[in-house]
Amino acid sequence: MSTANHQNPEHLNVITPAKIDWQTDDTGNMVPVSGEFGDVYFSHADGLAETRHVFLEHNQLPERLVHLAPKQCFTIAELGFGTGLNLLATWQLWRQLRETNPQLATARLHFITTEKFPIPLADLTQILALWGERAPELMAFIEPLLAAYPPLIAGCHRLSFSHDNLTVDICLVMQQKV
Repeated sequence: MSTANHQNPEHLNVITPAKIDWQTDDTGNMVPVSGEFGDVYFSHADGLAETRHVFLEHNQLPERLVHLAPKQCFTIAELGFGTGLNLLATWQLWRQLRETNPQLATARLHFITTEKFPIPLADLTQILALWGERAPELMAFIEPLLAAYPPLIAGCHRLSFSHDNLTVDICLVMQQKV
């Protein structure tokens, strides 16, 4: 008899999904807020501009990525996938750089991210639809991300976007009993 059918529930890879609350910002737009922590997932004013400034520019990603040699791989690791906005902005930058820099045709980008409270797909779809409205240029990245978004099962999930030479590892962390 297989022991797989008789697992103790305490040993299962239990993931606690994020609880999404919605608030109206100062301009009347609905924005997602963490139900656990009360934090907004992105700036009420312009989360994409904030991501581009803080994540891309402050990490000097445009300059660092453009200097990759053919077949070289660049790895980015972040804590907290959230809504995936850092990934989307990075992916957009990566595609733009590859279109204008022929030496990047064979270079690879590896994006590693972790999340303890991953957003369920239905909520993420609703959140990213807002970004599709605010920044339509992101739709080319939102759709394949949502199509590949992993089930909320503990462990590391690899997403491969081979057309863009992009690999994304989303590591979902299970709750530890105290």
